[in-house]
Amino acid sequence: MCRLTRAARGAVIAMVLALVVAAPAAAAAPTPIRTVHSNLTGFTIPAGQACTFAVEGQPDWGFSAKIVFPNGLVFHSVRAHGAYVNADTGARYETADNFFAIDDVDPVTNIDHVTLSGMAADSFLPGDTGPYGIVGPDPAFYDFVGKITFDYNLNTGVTTNFTWRGTATDICAALS
Repeated sequence: MCRLTRAARGAVIAMVLALVVAAPAAAAAPTPIRTVHSNLTGFTIPAGQACTFAVEGQPDWGFSAKIVFPNGLVFHSVRAHGAYVNADTGARYETADNFFAIDDVDPVTNIDHVTLSGMAADSFLPGDTGPYGIVGPDPAFYDFVGKITFDYNLNTGVTTNFTWRGTATDICAALS
């Protein structure tokens, strides 16, 4: 029979004690919460919130998943195909949203630092910083392909520090 040296025995005992102590701590740690929606439903964006006219979102198929981590980070994954439709004229803009986004809210300032990669639509109200500077006097609605980052102030509802790489298509112009 092999005999362990005193140092080796001490190392084995220390490892066993570490595992005994670490197991309950790991079990007690909060786990991320994941929510998946696969039955996407239609919606209407009222006039003045994305375009000067009401826009209907008409998903054909897709899913959205959200993971909320204990530290406050929120990951979003969306894959949805459908169209945005001018509620007044019926004009359609086909879309294939496919993106991954991270929300990182600063608990002190209540500012959400957002990073989004892929293909996604985003709307801007007058006063927001959009892809071409300060938005106004009308709202704006763009379909982005690439990467966008921005800050959204949860206290004021204003988007600032907007940056992007890729392409941007004016959905309001396409639906007019």
